[in-house]
Amino acid sequence: MNNKSSRFLIMKRVASILNWFGLILGIILIVLMILTLSAGVCARYVFNKPIFWTDEFARIVLIWSIFIGAALAFRKGSLIDHISIDFFVSILPPGFRGITDKVVWGVTVFFCLAIMVLGIQFFIQTISIPTAALGISNGFIYISLPIFALMSLGFLFDRLTRR
Repeated sequence: MNNKSSRFLIMKRVASILNWFGLILGIILIVLMILTLSAGVCARYVFNKPIFWTDEFARIVLIWSIFIGAALAFRKGSLIDHISIDFFVSILPPGFRGITDKVVWGVTVFFCLAIMVLGIQFFIQTISIPTAALGISNGFIYISLPIFALMSLGFLFDRLTRR
């Protein structure tokens, strides 16, 4: 087995594990959000005893769901495909199309790296600050940014090795 095919298999396996992790986590988060909000609405309007922490919990779960879903979109390539503007790219000569494709990939990787660095900084700054209702660390919210960036980079490099 040559070096290129072994890299391809490794990236394929990493992307598969990341995809599995993201799908399972996404399903769990959506179910948790539905159950929590349903319990909050039911407690508030049926029993007239609101549960004070349900809105904050649902907000945190929504944030995590958004970033996990966005990372999974990199797996399918939909974000990369939407970033490039097909009309303008199709007008360009073939040589410039390749350059445009490389620029889009570079900007996307830069964006993911910037999100990772900023997410780690936000996590460090907010780790000791508790949330209002749940009393958990605000860093738990911001750690979703580096996780999103790592998953997205994994999917991007998997697509790059498949090209």
